[in-house]
Parts: sequence; structure tokens; C-alpha cells
Amino acid sequence: MGAPDSNDRLAGLDTLDWPGLTGVSLAEGDPRACRLDMLRGSHVEGRLVRFAPGADTLLFEPDALGKPLAMKLALLRAVRLTTPLHAQPGRHLPPLRDYRVIYTDDTSEQGQVFATVDTAGGAFLYIASDDGLMRSFIPHASVLRWELDPRRAPLALAREDAAGAGRTPAPAAFPAAAGLGLVPRDAPTEDPTATVPGLQHTINLRIASADKLWREIDSQSTLPVMRIGDLLLEHGRITETDLAAALKRQKQQGGPLGRALLDLGAVDEDTLNAALGTKLGMPTVDLDAFPLDPAAALLVPAAVARRLRALPIAERNGLLVVAVDDPARGHVADELKFSTQRKVVTVLATPEALDAGLARGYRDPGDDDHGGMVEYEPGDVTALAERLAAEGVADGIEIEDVQVSESDNALTRLVNTMILDAHQQGVSDIHIETYPGKAKTRIRFRKDGDMQPYLELPATYRRAVIARIKIMASLDISERRKPQDGKIDFSRHAPVKLELRVATIPTNNGLEDVVMRLLASSKPVPLAKLGLSQRNRVEIEKIAQRPYGLFLVCGPTGSGKTTTLHSCLAHMNTPDRKIWTAEDPVEITQAGLRQVQVNPKIGWTFADALRAFLRADPDVIMIGEMRDQETSRIAVEASLTGHLVLSTLHTNSAAESVVRLLDMGLDPFNFADALLGVLAQRLVRRLCEKCREPHELDGDEINALLDEYSTQIPEAARPSRDEMLRKGIAMFGNERGRLQLWHAPGCKHCGGTGYKGRAGIHELLVADRAVKRLIQTGGRVEQILDAGVGAGMRTLRQDGIQKALMGVTDMHEVRAASNL
Repeated sequence: MGAPDSNDRLAGLDTLDWPGLTGVSLAEGDPRACRLDMLRGSHVEGRLVRFAPGADTLLFEPDALGKPLAMKLALLRAVRLTTPLHAQPGRHLPPLRDYRVIYTDDTSEQGQVFATVDTAGGAFLYIASDDGLMRSFIPHASVLRWELDPRRAPLALAREDAAGAGRTPAPAAFPAAAGLGLVPRDAPTEDPTATVPGLQHTINLRIASADKLWREIDSQSTLPVMRIGDLLLEHGRITETDLAAALKRQKQQGGPLGRALLDLGAVDEDTLNAALGTKLGMPTVDLDAFPLDPAAALLVPAAVARRLRALPIAERNGLLVVAVDDPARGHVADELKFSTQRKVVTVLATPEALDAGLARGYRDPGDDDHGGMVEYEPGDVTALAERLAAEGVADGIEIEDVQVSESDNALTRLVNTMILDAHQQGVSDIHIETYPGKAKTRIRFRKDGDMQPYLELPATYRRAVIARIKIMASLDISERRKPQDGKIDFSRHAPVKLELRVATIPTNNGLEDVVMRLLASSKPVPLAKLGLSQRNRVEIEKIAQRPYGLFLVCGPTGSGKTTTLHSCLAHMNTPDRKIWTAEDPVEITQAGLRQVQVNPKIGWTFADALRAFLRADPDVIMIGEMRDQETSRIAVEASLTGHLVLSTLHTNSAAESVVRLLDMGLDPFNFADALLGVLAQRLVRRLCEKCREPHELDGDEINALLDEYSTQIPEAARPSRDEMLRKGIAMFGNERGRLQLWHAPGCKHCGGTGYKGRAGIHELLVADRAVKRLIQTGGRVEQILDAGVGAGMRTLRQDGIQKALMGVTDMHEVRAASNL
């Protein structure tokens, strides 16, 4: 098919230049009038704008849309021109032949054709109809099986002679030749080794997709059992003479007939195994191209799979499909059936492909704690979204009437791929935002604190996406009026240790949004790698050695408070200390800690957990959050009775945390006695180390920076500008003795943003005598802040300025994360 000219016309249609077409004329009508039949049963009418059989896509203008739309051939059952052709006077067409096509979506069509022509991407059919000769193009990827005559056997789609072509070959009825005319009367239309009257089996059906595999398994269960010799004979793999010689040898030496055929050289081992698989109802799978199902690999440990030489490749409704290289090893299915408590079906693969599949499908057991899981490769989420978009446009149904199953394969893969992509990119939150009418559903990631667009989905799939996530989180899919909270253990769906905290929020027009926070199990960060200043790290290490008292970490949601607390716990986690934690949720796990997940829905709160810990002989207690008076009061009492208590608060600064707890009603004297220190922190985006560049400051810039740094230092303790500048140059000056700030223009490594990762800025208020006295007397925030700064505390802004001078971040991030 030619490309369109400057008027966007389809040259091939204008000249009736479809492959193999001679001796016919076009009836009245639009030569580009076309109908696309979709794999899921729907169809859409319009005009064909651009089409090449070897391409992956065609350009199509739906009548309802009024503008061209790129459609993937893999989504189509057929491309049908709706304007018929008529035979020219005096021309005779070949005799009609019956045909039947069985598609991968379990549908079929049948009729009569005058001629068929094969191309790299699919087959042209010239179909007889009451209106004349109709033209259809059927992509190879959409076909499960061809039948040239319903009374004859199915034609295999995969043959050795086409294996090197890099595509699914056409049936033998479609000669693979370019520029053919109509098929002549005496042309061979079938492969004599592939179709024989009465034959019900197909050898060497190399399956490369899950859909075809399940359909082949279903069809194999209904086929009669044939003897191996008859099967090979009827497929033309051996001759009558070969069979007679093998039977004679078997009678003399014993053993299976297949071994006799191998000894005589009548067949090779691959052909014999394929035939044995067909005899036993075992399809042959192309493992090099077959997409392995991570859920199947989770059912069989790596050591067992390697010992049995059995690779789990698919799982559905309690049925596990396992690839083996020897059809005679029936014990494999029996052992796996017992260990997995599932029905097991074995399929065949070549030994080389099985070895490669085991290496590809399983990590080495020593790689990590999650040995035996399938390696994750970045998914085709864009292709999946395009498929959903194309099907949504082609459906032509009202938005609210469309019924999409939450278990739809493409949708399930899309949700899983989205989560895996987020995990791989270090995303903290996934936001799914739905909009009314035909507006697309928007998916955004929060990465390094900023929202970034990820994907847009058709409006027709918004309810199905939400329903799928609700099912994964065990939420009520019928409840759309109230918010719901849940969790997803994603290790049940993919080979990663990952949990997601799910929150659904009802929005206007009866829709819902979903926010998922990724809670990846990880190890604690050492204190030395938290980015703390020397003074702050030394003071925190002193606090960690105290036998009792209260230490708080404060900041907004997502500021790294839990990470800091676990770093402190890792520093304290020694064999001579008993440590209990109450968290919601448990995000970081450590050996040696006794960690508890609270659940307020059943009455198991932080306060309840804290009371229980006090009866369990603890040395150190960590409480996820002091969010109410009861928890705060018990924590203070525990810290005064010989326990070191760590917790968090949602406050803006260290001094404000002290006043907030006093406002909750805590006794100021007990609180002052218990408090050891308060660490406030924020996260700022870290400059990309690959593209960051220094900028030397001039006099005005230095003065402005000194003013900003000294604002929060009490005037009585504020050093002179010269002294501050001298210390700054000594600590952060370059080789020329000049202060410099840094910026990053962006590069490939950081995705053009200039930032890669995040760093912390901190202020640590140590509860010395001056601070305790202010707590007891009800001091104001400003007074507590002045006391802390006077004792050596560096505020969030000051710590940020120093990290900007070091090239960790820039002043834009520092100002955004701290308040003067």
C-alpha cells in the first residue's frame, strides 16, 4: 500500500492496487470507506487515510471523530474496505474456497474467498458476498488458527520455515510472494505435511502469548489421544517405511517407539518431543518470546524450579502452567501440584530456551532476601494506555455506560506496571485524578517532593482503574460516597517487597480520586549519612546514650521523620537493650527491634501500645506520633520512669513543638524534666552532581546572604559581619578564597530538572537548663528559639544556607523549605 500524496489520498486505493488484484473494477462509493473490527468484538466505521501491511499502525479517520487517529494493528481483528469490487466483463475469477479464521479473542468468522495473498504483517482476503467481492486485511498477530476448509484440520501458524522471519507466519494457503495476481486454479493451497484429512492435532505450534496459551490448553483438553507413530506419520514427519522399521526395532529391543525412531535417525529429538507433547496434550511454547507471569514464579521457589527443570510461566484461576523440556517427566507436575496446592499443566520448551528462561525468570538466591522472584523490567505502560485509548474510541459507547472488567488483562498489567515504575523511579506517592465527562484520567507521581505527570487514560477506564486498586487493597468497590483507607501487599502481584497505603477520596460528579503512598521495606540509614552537621550528630549520639528521657523529631508529612528515628534506633540497637516500636505503618524493619503495627479501627492505638510496652520490660520505646494528650502524657511518664522514649510531632520548628505539647495540657515541670531535645527537619531537592556548576558571589550577594543568615541570631549573641564572613570563607570558600553558590542547568542523568534525590536540613534544640526553665515558666516560642540559638543551635534556614554553600542544594530550595 502506497503512502498518501500531498492531498492525503490513499494512492493504492485510488488505483485499486491491492496486492494480487486484477480483473475487477470498483463499484460506486468511497474507495477509502472502511470498517475496523476490534479484537474485543466492537467495530468502528470511517475512512482509511494511510495503511502499509508491514507497519505496526494505520491512520484511520472515524466517522464519529472527524480527525485522523493512529490505530495499532495488534488491536484489530480485521481492516475491511466497505466498497465492493465487481469482476470485469469477460474475466473469470478462481473457484471459491471455504475458509474459517479463529481469532485470539475467542471469536471466529467463516465464509468463501476467491483469493488470498500473504504479506509480512497479515493476509489479504478477497471474500465473496451478495454485493460483490469484498476486501479484508487480517493481521497475523490477531489469529489463533486458520482453517482452509472446516472439514479439514487447523493450519499451524508457526513453522520451522518461517521461524527466522521474525514474525508469526501465515498459513500455507497464503503464498509468501510479492506482487502476485489472483491465486491460479492449480496453485497449491496447503502444506501436505500440515493438513491431512481427519487429522485433529497440530505439531510445533510455538506459542508466544498468554492468550494463545490458555486457548490452546482449553482446546487440547478436547482432542482425542493418538499414538505417537500415527501422529508423526499423519504430519509427514516420518514415512510408512520409517514406522515399520521402528516398530520392528521396538519389538526386538523393547523400549518406547520414540527411542526406536531416534536410533534409526527417522526424527530428531525436538520433533519427537513436540509430537510427544501433542500426544499428551502439551502445547509447545516459545519461551524466548513468551511473557513470564510474575505471579506464577512466586508460587515455586527458585531452588525447586532449578531442581525440577520446570519454569512457571502463567497462572489463572488455580491453574499453574509450567514449562519443561521433557514430556515424559510426569513426576514434575505431581510434585508441583502437592507443593503449590494448584492444578498443574505442563507445556514443552526446548532445553536451551528452558535454561535461558530459568536464568531470566529467577534471580540468584543470594541476590537479596527476595530470591526466587522474577526480575522486573520497565513495563510498556504507554503501549498499554494506547491500547486502552484505541479501544475506548472504537467502542463508540456513552462514557458512563461502558462496562470494563477490573480483571481485564491489559488494565491489570497497566496498574501493576504503573506501581513498578513508581517503585523503580523512587516515587513516594501515586495520585490518580478522575474528571467528569470525556476528560481523561490523569496519573501523577510525587518524586523528590514535586508532582510530575506520568500518564493519561481514557475516561472510559476511570472506574475500572479505581475498582482494580480497591480490589488489590481489599476495599469495598461499591462504596463511592465515603473515603476509604487500605493497604496493598504488592509482593502478591509482583516480585518486589513493597506495600502501598491507599486512600480513596470522593470527588464531585460521583467520582473518586486515589492516592497511594509507597512504603518500600528498607534498611535504616546510618546517622553519619543523614546529612547532619557535626554539632547535631554529636548531640544526637549523646542523647541516644541516655538511659531515660524524651527525644522528639518534628516536621510536616513526608519530611523524613521516621527515617531519622530509625537511624537513631539503629545506633541504639545493641544486644543489651530491649527496644519496642509502635508505628502506623511499619515502613522500615530492623532485626533486634520488636515492631508493632497499630490499628485504631480495632481500638489498638498508640496509647494502648505504649501502655502494653511499659509492661514488657523495655529500655527504649519509639512511638510513631504523639497526636493526642493521652499518648503525650503516657510518653512523658514513661520517660521519667527509666525509659528512653522517641516520637514525632507534626510541627514547623523545634521551639514550636515545645509550646504545642504544653498547649495539649502536659504538666510543664514533668515535661521539662523529661525532654532531652527536639530535632526539626525538612527535605530539599539535591542538586544533580553531574551537571551542577558553581557561581562566585559578588559583594551585594554576599551582604544579602549574611543578612539572611544572621536574622534569627539574637542581637546580643550576633557576631559582626566581618567575623561571619571570615568563618564562612574558612569553611566553604573555594581555592580563590571566594564564597560560591551552585546551580544545575539539567542533564540526562537528572531528566533535565537539575535535581537528583533529596537531602535534609535540620535544627536541633537541646533541652539545657535555660530551655527547661523557659518550659517551666511558660516561655514564648521566640524566647525558646533565642535560648537555643544562643546555645549553638543552627536554625533550618541557617543549616540550609550552609548546605547551599557546600553545593548540596540551592537557595530556592532552602527558602521554600524554611520560614524566617
